[in-house]
Amino acid sequence: MKKLFKILKILCIIVLISPLVLSWLPSSYFAGLVPQRIVDSGYFASLVSSFKELSITLAATLLFAMLLSFILGYISVLWMKVGRGFANILNAVESIPAILVALFCYAPVSGYLARHTSAASTVMSLVVFVLAATVTTLPEAVRSIAIPLIDLYNRKYSLSFRSYGFPKMRILAILMTTDLMRSTFRRVAAGILLKTLVLDCSFGFIIQLGFGSYGTPAHLSPGALIAAHRDALFEGGDPILFWIPSAVLIAISVAFLIVLNEKEGGNAA
Repeated sequence: MKKLFKILKILCIIVLISPLVLSWLPSSYFAGLVPQRIVDSGYFASLVSSFKELSITLAATLLFAMLLSFILGYISVLWMKVGRGFANILNAVESIPAILVALFCYAPVSGYLARHTSAASTVMSLVVFVLAATVTTLPEAVRSIAIPLIDLYNRKYSLSFRSYGFPKMRILAILMTTDLMRSTFRRVAAGILLKTLVLDCSFGFIIQLGFGSYGTPAHLSPGALIAAHRDALFEGGDPILFWIPSAVLIAISVAFLIVLNEKEGGNAA
């Protein structure tokens, strides 16, 4: 029964995040499934492009942030004094709202983004946003890796490793492969994805509303699409233009929350 529930949960997650994959399919796959008025207005093309760029943002941030979190979490336990220094820096970063971090990161390249409208500007915008999202997700991610790793290192079987002369670096490398740490890595990844999703959409939303009109992000965002069609909820508008991206974003968020709320792996080996 438990195995069946696990399979159903995996299938549910796949279905919920499927819009990110479907956005990469050719438009011909959706012929007849999408109302013609949405296609003719250019809305559907913008919708697909926004989720395609969102998938790139999520994947790039996940790879970069997970790599840094893994390294910093490992080093924080390997050298405790260095770890305390990292913790102080990350705590300071965490005290700054994510939106402000994103705005600060865009400030140095605002002139470039304002002067260019080419693909190069889009790439630069995505790179800057990935860096901003990584900075905002690192504090919790590193902490989430370091705390259970320290706990494992102080358990009895780790003490037996030390009594046999195993170096700390080797012991930590072994502990990183345990069920508990693998479960931790999954939850950390889900947390990074969820935070990046929220930041991308909220940042795109406020930019579309006019907050920061010079040198704004050059890549598309579902949040900006929602903000651009917020008037569709009122009389004379087409509510579907607002609710399609909103519903898809909720579905993707629920998928990340399912993984994030997984119970910790109880086995250490």
